[in-house]
Amino acid sequence: MIQLKHGVATDTGNVRPQNEDSYLASSPLFAVADGMGGHNAGEVASALATSLLHKHSVGNTLSTDWLVDTITTINRTIHESAAESIERRGMGTTICALSLVEPNNNNGAPQVALANVGDSRIYLSRAGNFRQLSVDHSYVQELVTQGLISEEEARVHPRRNIVTRALGIDDRVAVDTWMVPVFPGDRFILCSDGLVDEVPTADIAELASQQDNPQVIADALVNLAKRNGGRDNITVVVVDAYGDATTEQEPVTADQPPAKRALNPWLISAVVGFVLAVSLFFVGKNARSGYFLDFENSSPSASVCIQRGSSNQVLWFSPTRETCSDLSKNQLPKIYQQRVNEHLRFTSVIDAQRFIAAVKRALVLND
Repeated sequence: MIQLKHGVATDTGNVRPQNEDSYLASSPLFAVADGMGGHNAGEVASALATSLLHKHSVGNTLSTDWLVDTITTINRTIHESAAESIERRGMGTTICALSLVEPNNNNGAPQVALANVGDSRIYLSRAGNFRQLSVDHSYVQELVTQGLISEEEARVHPRRNIVTRALGIDDRVAVDTWMVPVFPGDRFILCSDGLVDEVPTADIAELASQQDNPQVIADALVNLAKRNGGRDNITVVVVDAYGDATTEQEPVTADQPPAKRALNPWLISAVVGFVLAVSLFFVGKNARSGYFLDFENSSPSASVCIQRGSSNQVLWFSPTRETCSDLSKNQLPKIYQQRVNEHLRFTSVIDAQRFIAAVKRALVLND
């Protein structure tokens, strides 16, 4: 049975006069909220988010659906509260949350439900590997996704604090949720951007890999952020999983060996044929999925075009041209020409079109 233990640290940092971060650490539910807005309104918004999340959790079965419904309700509450007071106009908050979920049956693997709105983050440290689970809803994340800047450039970008999604700004909000299996030894880190703006990911990963208890890690991360500048409020919740995640199976005894059956050759042929058909289906599907950029031809004035499928032919599946833009090769700096030649990939035509539009805007600004 998986259980969770945690550590929490929060600090105003070295510059801000008050702490507008809030957190919830009440196993099995954890959250970090980073408020925004003048006249202490950010502090009100983040406190509403975490207190209402805890209130709604009492007596309920926690799941991704529950997180979506609850965070959506909290968003409306914050939005209505902001409309009631001039001093609270425009207040909002990010939120990231984690909850241990009960398995559907006795043999089900334990999982955690995760949710986020904004740029507060959730990390996972597992068996020597460290990765960010959440995706920031922020201006700089869109630039990273479009390939315009790197992760390290995003960390110091002057507009890194502009979020594209937050609770309370509108009466509706989209909540990202997903499930992750959890194993003994897993360490989750929930944090506000006051940590990630000051501490490189590699340094967070190094501290997360240490075998200290979660409170020691939380304190160390906050102290490191303060030493590196502490220009924003800093909140860190470290959640460690421990216990037994395995399910016992009935042993096979020596006096009751499993029965052996001869396989029908026709059945084998049918299964092989089915597997081949399914394999070809998925090969074709993958070969036709995704989009990439390419030049219309080899001339200097060739247009930048959006192609669908794999940039390399897979079996008989070739990429197809979706559309060409009015952006030409000779308009692009060499770095962008190189990215097009490397067949920069996107999950949708819209994402590819957004990238082209962003490049065109950048070219105008540089003129």
